[in-house]
Parts: sequence; C-alpha cells; structure tokens
Amino acid sequence: MTGLNEKNEFITYIFELELIKSADEVKEFMRNNSSPYVFQCDEPKTIRFEWFLSEDEKSATLIEMFEGSDAAKLRLEHHSASHLIKEFPEHFNVKSFRVLGNVKTDMRESLADWEADIRSYTGGFFKL
Repeated sequence: MTGLNEKNEFITYIFELELIKSADEVKEFMRNNSSPYVFQCDEPKTIRFEWFLSEDEKSATLIEMFEGSDAAKLRLEHHSASHLIKEFPEHFNVKSFRVLGNVKTDMRESLADWEADIRSYTGGFFKL
C-alpha cells in the first residue's frame, strides 16, 4: 500500500501475446505448466502471476508483479534457467513486453535482450 503519489519499489511486467497453438493447448500450458512452475519457485517477493485470455482466444495477457527490482530480476533469472525459456515461444508471439516501475541499472541490463518497453513510476497510489 502506498500514499498518493508516493514513490514505491513495485515492478510490474505486462506481456501482450498472440497465441501460436490452439486455445486448449495454451490453457493447458498456462494452468498446468507455467503457473505451477512459477508458484513453486523460491520467489517470496513475487506478488502476482496471472494469465488472461481474450474473448476470441487469439490473444493473451500475462501480468506479473514484484515487491522490487531485485525480485523482478530474480523472476527473469528463473525463467531463463527453466524449461519455459524454450516452451514459451512455442505457444506465443510476444506483441509487447512492458516493465512498469523504477527499475535498477542491473535490471535494465538484464532486460536488454527482451526488448522491453520500460516505463518509470510517475504518480498515483496502490491499495491492496
């Protein structure tokens, strides 16, 4: 929780994705592969990992949220070292990858190969 326009350390990833495989195969990947894997990772500062599918089942959104830049970087490291690094692009074309929040320099370096659109915090509030 933050006050109005109070700087915070939260980082959010938003992936906009186009499905390559069938909706049933993608749902299987989301529910029974990707989500369970991330859930069991030792990432105590990962707050959110949620999949959303468009009504026509041709696009998906993945939202991930972290308590800070170090936690977000750890998620990337775990992803890169896992089976998901190979399987993710078999299921999706990445249309966009936005990283929201005040990202540390080392995290920016980690994101260089991801073609991320990094956007710094400007204002608002967060209530949970």
